[in-house]
Amino acid sequence: MRLRPIYAERAVTEYYAHTYGEDRLQWQPLRDHLINVAMQARTFATDARPGDSAFADAAYAAGLLHDLGKYRPEFQSMIRGTRAKGESTRHKQAGAAYAVQSQSKHFDISFAILGHHGGIPDRADFGESVSAGNAVAAAVFPTALQDCPELSAALPAAAVAKSGLDFDIRTRLLFSCLVDADWLDTSAFHARKKGWPPAPPPPCLNPCTLLPNVRGYIEDRARGCRNPGVAAIRAEVLAAALTAAAGSRGVLTMTVPTGGGKTLSSLAFALEHAKAHNLRRIIYVAPYLSIIEQNARVFRDALGDSAADLILEHHSLAEPGDRGGHGASDANGAESEAAQRLAENWDMPVVLTTTVQFYESLFSNQPSRCRKLHNIARSVIILDECQTLPPGLISPTCEMLEQAASYLGCSIVLCTATQPAWGKDHQRMPSGFSNLREIAPNPPELFRRLKRVEITWPRDSEAALSWQEAAEAMSRHAQVLCVVNTRRAASDVYKALKAMGSTAIHLSTNMCPAHRLRVLDEIAAGLKDGRECRVISTQLVEAGVDLDFPAVMREMAPLESIVQAAGRCNREGLLQAPNGRGQVVVFRSRDGGMPKSGWYRNGAAVVEQDFLRAHRKPRIDHPDDLAEYYRRLYPTGDLDSEKIGQNRQQCNFQTVGNAYRIIDNLTTPIVITTWASARREVGDLLNELRQRPSRSAYRRLQMFTINAYGYELQQMAGTVLMDDPPGINTCCLPYDDAVGLAIGNAATVEVF
Repeated sequence: MRLRPIYAERAVTEYYAHTYGEDRLQWQPLRDHLINVAMQARTFATDARPGDSAFADAAYAAGLLHDLGKYRPEFQSMIRGTRAKGESTRHKQAGAAYAVQSQSKHFDISFAILGHHGGIPDRADFGESVSAGNAVAAAVFPTALQDCPELSAALPAAAVAKSGLDFDIRTRLLFSCLVDADWLDTSAFHARKKGWPPAPPPPCLNPCTLLPNVRGYIEDRARGCRNPGVAAIRAEVLAAALTAAAGSRGVLTMTVPTGGGKTLSSLAFALEHAKAHNLRRIIYVAPYLSIIEQNARVFRDALGDSAADLILEHHSLAEPGDRGGHGASDANGAESEAAQRLAENWDMPVVLTTTVQFYESLFSNQPSRCRKLHNIARSVIILDECQTLPPGLISPTCEMLEQAASYLGCSIVLCTATQPAWGKDHQRMPSGFSNLREIAPNPPELFRRLKRVEITWPRDSEAALSWQEAAEAMSRHAQVLCVVNTRRAASDVYKALKAMGSTAIHLSTNMCPAHRLRVLDEIAAGLKDGRECRVISTQLVEAGVDLDFPAVMREMAPLESIVQAAGRCNREGLLQAPNGRGQVVVFRSRDGGMPKSGWYRNGAAVVEQDFLRAHRKPRIDHPDDLAEYYRRLYPTGDLDSEKIGQNRQQCNFQTVGNAYRIIDNLTTPIVITTWASARREVGDLLNELRQRPSRSAYRRLQMFTINAYGYELQQMAGTVLMDDPPGINTCCLPYDDAVGLAIGNAATVEVF
C-alpha cells in the first residue's frame, strides 16, 4: 500500500498536527498525518503478520485515531502559540476513548494509543485515562470527521484473545506498529521542512546472495585450521546446521563446545532457514558487548562486500532514550523529542544486539524500546550464550520467546556450550519450552572429541589468593589470561603486575568498544607471534572472543562462566604439551568477593557446595554435569520472582516494563571525548548530531561510549555534560590508553 502524497502545501488549513516556523503553508495538516500513520502502521502490521487482515485493520484504525484529540481547540491554540504549552491538551486520551466506546470494544487499540506518548499504562490507570478522554472524543469527533472523512470507516471487529498473554503480545505488536509509523512520519515532516534529503529505504535480506559468501568464508577458515580434528568437528556442525535449516520454524537448541564453530554455523543456519521460510532478518543476541563487537566483524567478513550496508550493531549505547511523558506536542521541533524519535527500530537485515536490549525491548512499555517489535517479527533469532539470565526471569522469558515463535513467526536458536534446562520436562519449568529440537550432531560426543584442557579446582584446604599472589602466579607464564569478577579486581591485579615490572594488558568495560577491539587485536597478534602476553580481564572476554591462550586462571564463579573462560585456552588444540591440553586453574580470591548479583553468587555457590565440598569436580566438558548444575541452580530461587507472567495476564504493562530488569542497577551511556585516538572522530560526530540528528550518527557514536552506574555519575560530577547534543551525555575525564576511563573502583559484575 503506497502512502498518499505527503505534506501537500495548502493555502488554508484549519487543523494541524505539527508546525514549522511562522508560515502555516509549511505546517503539516492533521488529516495528512493521521492517514500517513494509519497506512504505514497497516503496512508494518501486514509485514509482521501476513494474512492476518484483522490485525492490519486494527493497526490502520489505531493510526487514524491516535491523534484524534489534536482536533481539540485547546491543542490547536497551543500549537499556534496562543496557549501555554504546559497546559493539558489530552490529545492521546480522545482516540483511546473512542476505540473502547465503539461497539467492538477495541481495548488493544486503546492501550496502544494511550501508550504512544509516555508508555502503555497498567490496567488500573487505563480506565481513568479513558474516562478523561470520553468527553473530548464526543466533542471533537464531528469536527474530525468533517476534516478527515476516512474516520467514518467502522472499526474492525475486535479480535478475541485466548488468554491474557495473547492479548498482551497482540497489544505490544500493535503499539510497535503505531509508534514506529508515527515517529517516522513526524521525523520525515521535520526533515523535509529543514531541507534534508529523505532517508533511503532500508535494505532487504537476500539469503540467496549471502549464503555463498558465508560458505566460501567458512571454507577459507577451514583451510587455515591447523588441527584436522577441530576442522572436522566444525564441518560436521555446519552440515548439521544446514540440514536443520530446512525444518519447520520454532525453538531449537545448538549445543556446541567452545571452539566448535557455532557462531558461523548459526549464521549459515539463519540464512538457509530465512530462505526456506521467507523470514525477514537475522537478530543475533549476546550478553557481552565484546561478543557483539567481535562477531560484528566476523559477520561483515563472512557476508561479503555489501555487509557494511546490511549490519546494525545496537549496543544500547549512545542512543536517545525514552523521557517519560511527553509534552502535549512536539510542535516547533522540540529537539529532545526529535532525538528520541531516532531511537532504533531495527529495520536492517542483520542486527547484532545485547541481551539487555533484546529482552527488555520485548517486555518494555516504552515507545522507543517497543517500536522495534514489529521488526523482530518473522526473524531468525540467535541467542548466543543464552544461559546468561537471572533465574528469577527465566519463566517469563521462556513464555515470551514461545510467543515470539508462535505469534511473531520467529525461529529461535538457543546457542551455547552450556545449555540451560529450559524444557517443560524440568520440574520447575511449567512455562518452559516444549518440543525443543537440537541442531548439533550428538553433543556429548562433540564434547568428548573437543576436550582440549585440563582443569585444576581449588582444594578445601587451599588458601585463597591475594591479588598480589594472583599477579605472581600470572608472571610465571609468558602467555596467560586471568579472568576476575569485577572491574576493581581487574584494576588491582593489573597494578600489581605493573608494579612487579611484568608486562600486562587490561580489559574491562571502563574501555569503550573501539578501544577494546584495538586491544583484542593487539592480544591476538601477540599470541600469534609468541610474545609475552599477560591479560587481566573481567568476564567480558569469556565468550565470543577468539583468543587462544596456553594457560587460563579463573576466579571462582558460576560454572557456565568457568566453562567459557576455559574456552579461551588451547582453543585450536595446537599445544605441544605431553597430553596436548591447556591448563585452566580455578582459584578462590582473598581480596575480591562476589558481585552483588544474586544469581551470580548462587551459581558460584552451587559449584562450591554441591560439587567441590561434596568432593566432586565438575566436568566442564560433559553435558550431564552441566545439566545437573542447572537443576541445582534453578531451585535456589523463584523462576518468576517479579510475577511478570501474572502481570502480563492482568494487562499491567507498566508494571511489567519496570519489573523486567536483567541488570538491577540502571546505567547511563557516556560518550568519551578525551581518548586521544578518537578525539577528532568523536568531535565530528557530535557536531553532526548538533546540526542534523541522524540514526547513522548515533550508531557510529556508540563505539566510543561506556555505561556508567548512578554512583559513578555522582563521582563524575562536573565532568559530564548531559543531553548535548540531544540524547547524548559526554564526559571530559582523562582517558587512559591502558585502563580506559578512571571513574572510581567499581565492584559490579561485568555481565551483559
